[in-house]
Amino acid sequence: MTRILGVVVYLGVTGALTAAMPAASPEGRHLLMVLASLIAAVPVLVVIPGRARAERLPYILLACGLGLLIVINVAAWRAGRDLAASGDLLVAISHLFLLAAALMLVLRRGHNDIGGLIDASVVAIVVAALTWTALLQPGLTAARIDTGRQTTLLATVLLLAGLLGALVRLVALAPDRPLSLVLLVVAVVFDLAGTTVAVTATGAITTPSSSAGGETLFMICYLLVGLAMAVPSAARLAQPGPVREERPFRIRVVFLTVAVTVVPLVSAVREFVGVRGDTALLTVGNLLIVVLVAIRVARLAEQREIAEARMRHQATHDLLTGLPNRAELWNRLDAVLAGESRVVLLFCDLNGFKAVNDRLGHLAGDRLLTEVAARLRAGLLPGETAARYGGDEFVLISTRDGAEDRLTGHVRAAVAEPILIAGEKVRVGASVGVIRSDGTLDADELIRRADEAMYREKAAGRAA
Repeated sequence: MTRILGVVVYLGVTGALTAAMPAASPEGRHLLMVLASLIAAVPVLVVIPGRARAERLPYILLACGLGLLIVINVAAWRAGRDLAASGDLLVAISHLFLLAAALMLVLRRGHNDIGGLIDASVVAIVVAALTWTALLQPGLTAARIDTGRQTTLLATVLLLAGLLGALVRLVALAPDRPLSLVLLVVAVVFDLAGTTVAVTATGAITTPSSSAGGETLFMICYLLVGLAMAVPSAARLAQPGPVREERPFRIRVVFLTVAVTVVPLVSAVREFVGVRGDTALLTVGNLLIVVLVAIRVARLAEQREIAEARMRHQATHDLLTGLPNRAELWNRLDAVLAGESRVVLLFCDLNGFKAVNDRLGHLAGDRLLTEVAARLRAGLLPGETAARYGGDEFVLISTRDGAEDRLTGHVRAAVAEPILIAGEKVRVGASVGVIRSDGTLDADELIRRADEAMYREKAAGRAA
């Protein structure tokens, strides 16, 4: 009830400030912007202490961005005029904080879809770059706005566009469409619209216009940001989102290639038709797009390497236990025999496994094999191998001195402790055949002799 009342009061106050904007004088508009930005920062500051420490950074960065906007608005109000280029630069820096906050949300909420979020940002930046060169930049040039200031304004527009693209992707990714996330998207839309209106009308972001259109849009943006932090779903903003399936590799490569070529192509067309090149777009646009595309390509390469490593692991390891499979065992044994003259090999067969499998079921049998495999792996020294040969049979390899007794004791200890399966303590034993190569045995002969030694022990009844 208290939260609902707070939201109602917040909407009433900020709505009144917004309604007063069109009728206010330029100095009055600066004061209204100060009040609106201060009020919008309150819900952000209130929500931070209630978040887990690991989830606070996005909210802190958002508070920093709003704090810088408050400083800008206070400075403009106290000065009684716009802050010209310095104000636009500070606005660009504040948007960097807001972008960083969105990126933190991306890393937490969209960590399963980083590639898609980068793609969305690139698309939004490309669209904004085309809009800039077609609608905004010609007017700025005609108004004799210098290249440095155009560059600052363009950076602000492109950063906001990239932020908007990432947030729209997050909304599309979220199955429950949290209201806080939707409000942030709409807030960025109003911020981008306010920036566009202000730049078109005055050639700057902080210069008051005669119609107060830009300031009103900024005011609504502040209202929405604060409201996004005031509603209950703000607590879920930094929670991880669902996994999204990646697009095919070739489609992504084509998309990234097109994205990188858009800005240079637009500049080339401008030169071809006799329009002076846009230095700001070439500098800022290319920088942002190339950096994002480079990150995306690096991520694609990393994903490809991970996929290849996973495929290699699946081809060489047992899917149930995670131990090297029989094929990998042969490869490792051949490699060891090629470089070492003395190799110890233990061939192990579990006793009592079939009874457990028949009585408790195959899932219990799988659980038993997994636990035994984990225990065998846990006691190995560097360079030693434990592999699943098949069924309930395991093979251990070592080139260390004294490995026969040590590894035999390790196998006995691994099966000595009962294993809890389906609420029941299960015990199994192991028959172990040990053989040491004298340098003349190949892998086939070594495994055959160890297998025979294991069966002799089983027959003699000396199994653990």
